[in-house]
Amino acid sequence: MKIDIFSTTCFEYRTDSFGLYDDEEEGKQKNPAIIVPIEDERCIARVKNTSGREICFVPLDKNISYNKANGETASLCDVLLIVIRTERRYDFCLVELKNKQKDWITDGIEQLKSTIGILRYSYSVSSLSKRMAYLSNKKHPYFHHSHKDVMERFRKETGFRLNITAEITIK
Repeated sequence: MKIDIFSTTCFEYRTDSFGLYDDEEEGKQKNPAIIVPIEDERCIARVKNTSGREICFVPLDKNISYNKANGETASLCDVLLIVIRTERRYDFCLVELKNKQKDWITDGIEQLKSTIGILRYSYSVSSLSKRMAYLSNKKHPYFHHSHKDVMERFRKETGFRLNITAEITIK
């Protein structure tokens, strides 16, 4: 079964900068991710739209359901940002929001990979101008070392560039 990300009525278009928040409690997300003001203390990731481009915000996890062939529900990342560049030119930015201390990079990467696999099956992602994946954690907004090897392996496996950061800049 293919996923229809536009079947939801829970998406919106923005041309400004904004924050992303995911209501996660003890590892169990209750509601889909939402947009909050960029200066809001709940903000997990900040989307800085320096270009003023139109961005379509689509919450995925807890908003769109996708079942695997075995009947289990697939794990989706929290948000898809679709950046509209020019006529028929789009960027996909997948965002996984975390708010925990342990194993968040491994868990987040698995959710991003799962979502990318489903999107590849459902859409022609090779025609996108940019394919990005962001992993953000409110409890670890700054990183003491580079995850260069992890990010390069992710790019080779998925075709998406991984950024482990709390700031998403749209140019």
